[in-house]
Amino acid sequence: MPFADFWDVDEILAEQEEVTIRPVHDVVGGGLLYSTTMGLRPDLAEGAKVQVPFWLAQGFARRNTADIELPTMYGQAAQEDLQRDPTVCRLGMRSRYYFEVGVRLASLMRDQTLCDDLMNGLLARWQETVAQLGSFGVARAQNSPLHPGSSIFPSTLTALEEQMYYGGQEAETHFKSWIDRFATYKMKASQIAEAPPTKKMKKTR
Repeated sequence: MPFADFWDVDEILAEQEEVTIRPVHDVVGGGLLYSTTMGLRPDLAEGAKVQVPFWLAQGFARRNTADIELPTMYGQAAQEDLQRDPTVCRLGMRSRYYFEVGVRLASLMRDQTLCDDLMNGLLARWQETVAQLGSFGVARAQNSPLHPGSSIFPSTLTALEEQMYYGGQEAETHFKSWIDRFATYKMKASQIAEAPPTKKMKKTR
């Protein structure tokens, strides 16, 4: 999973996701982070909950200035749903950068279980992506009553998964186009050359 690319637009957008932090001590000049005081309070008080972009939250966390609260979309119930049936979880509606932000949160909070759950969920959804792309990158209609989740899977994708899904289609399409440039021949048995007669075995007395 690509991280820390300064020039990547998706990287910038992912870090704009808002999370809740709680300072462990007063932050001088941090009153601007309050959403309701219109800047009237100069400092951010210890223990006050504020919503900040993820890029700012991780800066606070790395300096041990504030604790990050785990968002509900990464809570135990959400992760149980992801592990139980990952193909029907509408992760794209929760966050376009669900996995990128989640793995970073798990690292900052030292939550290895959350990290493992996210990576296992991503792997399971990638396997579903490969299954739906088919042999030549053309998505097949998934309307089987035995697997209703497959029909809604494309509408649940995050930004990263969309890149894998549509990138797989494009790669296979280009590969097939490249293969079609070459003439193919099928070898058949010659109609001119006759097969040699079979030799009869002599019986010995």
